[in-house]
Amino acid sequence: MLLPTLIGGITLGFLYGLIALTLILLVRTTGVLNFAAADLGMFCAFIAFVGIVQWQLPTGVALVLTAFATIALGAIIYVAIILVRPADPLMLSLRTLGLFIIIKALSYKLWGANSPYTFPHIVPNGSVSVFGFNVSYVQAMVIVLTIIVAVVVSVITEKTRIGLMLRAVSADRDAASDLGAPVVRVDLVAWCLATLIAGIVGVLVAQLFFLAPDMMQPVLLAGFAAAQLGDMQNIRVALLGGLALGLIQSASSVYLNQPEWSQILAFAALALGLLIRGRIRRRVIVT
Repeated sequence: MLLPTLIGGITLGFLYGLIALTLILLVRTTGVLNFAAADLGMFCAFIAFVGIVQWQLPTGVALVLTAFATIALGAIIYVAIILVRPADPLMLSLRTLGLFIIIKALSYKLWGANSPYTFPHIVPNGSVSVFGFNVSYVQAMVIVLTIIVAVVVSVITEKTRIGLMLRAVSADRDAASDLGAPVVRVDLVAWCLATLIAGIVGVLVAQLFFLAPDMMQPVLLAGFAAAQLGDMQNIRVALLGGLALGLIQSASSVYLNQPEWSQILAFAALALGLLIRGRIRRRVIVT
């Protein structure tokens, strides 16, 4: 019982961590907290679903087209909501709250009547043995893709020219602009990358559980919590925070046999972690 619970918690925690990654990526670069991050992933999962089920495209082709559509969606959102009328980060964040409401309403209008849906299998049913215990192919796909995405984002932000510009804009937007950094282009890349990652999470959640307009709500809440553990700046800490939340929720739902307590315990642990982190920070500042 313990090992399957751990695998389930790790899988769930990695999904939380990826949503936290999208939030931090935009906050660090643009200062905008994207309230619509998770539901953008849900919307992109529905795009993939339509391509596979209604248009009967091959799964691989549908997923590739969905990836391009997701990138284009990120660019459209940036131009239509952020770039069209510059404002301070708080007002831009509130615009994403409006975007969240629009996406949710549109999704319910288009697909809500017959939800939830079963997402077509990206990988076959079955499991693989890892260190003597079975991991389903879907769980293995989530874990492997999360690691790949985290590594790719780390390489992009730390080892490439666009990553250098992302970090420069994150440190001081005005100074970066004065030094000739293409701030608008950097913001566009950040929005496209964050939306693409959210789309990946949406497809993974739909594959792991079900597809519905409200499927991402718990993922968004836990993603916000994990991002806060990383102080909206540290991607590695946020990924670890998401992993911890997933493990706590999985273990408590299995051993307490009361799913509602899993959320309570997870966010109690979050509050404790924030208190400990704040206390440590104050001691560092004092010394």
